[in-house]
Amino acid sequence: MHYQDKSGSKNKHWFLLGAGLALWSCWQLSTAAGIFLGAQVPPNWGLDFTLALTFIALAVPAINDKASFLSSLSAGLAALLTRGLPFKLNLIAAALVGITVGLWSERR
Repeated sequence: MHYQDKSGSKNKHWFLLGAGLALWSCWQLSTAAGIFLGAQVPPNWGLDFTLALTFIALAVPAINDKASFLSSLSAGLAALLTRGLPFKLNLIAAALVGITVGLWSERR
């Protein structure tokens, strides 16, 4: 955010470099931890839930108004109600319901 500030500071590129290096370092350390510690996870633990957890971690901070709340709530309910559909079509149905409810609630 500081880099995009229009104040005209000549040294604001250092903020971008610092943020980039911090993100890169965290990425490398997390990857190394995954490589070395991932072998310690027993094979009988299903890691399918990690995809859902990643999606939740990305989606929850984006819920900041009524439209996004209603959209996410309706998509979650639609995914649960249609979980018996073949080929995991419940995810497509949930996305369509969430988009529709989000657009509808933004227009109201």
